[in-house]
Amino acid sequence: GLGKTTFAKAVYNDEKVKNHFGFKAWICVSEPYDILRITKELLQEFGLMVDNNLNQLQVKLKEGLKGKKFLIVLDDVWNENYKEWDDLRNLFVQGDVGSKIIVTTRKESVALMMGCGAINVGTLSSEVSWALFKRHSFENRDPEEYSEFQEVGKQIANKCKGLPLALK
Repeated sequence: GLGKTTFAKAVYNDEKVKNHFGFKAWICVSEPYDILRITKELLQEFGLMVDNNLNQLQVKLKEGLKGKKFLIVLDDVWNENYKEWDDLRNLFVQGDVGSKIIVTTRKESVALMMGCGAINVGTLSSEVSWALFKRHSFENRDPEEYSEFQEVGKQIANKCKGLPLALK
């Protein structure tokens, strides 16, 4: 991919971010969208007990987040159903001022539906692609020592079309 999850992980794991939020949770949403699973995972991240009653879980989550500054990452979101997302979003309104939710998605329509600002992650230039490919391919070795591989390496880097995950 383009590095959306990697970028979100870098933010999530940053020391300043760790110190700024009282609670943090990382939830991989993916498909199929399942609000029960998402709610359970959030409660588990916050160290709260879970059962299978969605209404009780949602009440617990609202109470657990009430007045707390939190960061929640919802990774790999595909669902475009506004009603389902609004139900989930309503669980977070009790949080303290400064609470944040980061959403990673391939679909611009999801970001627009959620009403949040979008950061579009583009592909890398040829030069940056080659630099990343060299760093991962040659590790601690000097690529100049392997000049016979440079042309092939550049061809491989170009075939990756600037996608950071492919270049790794």
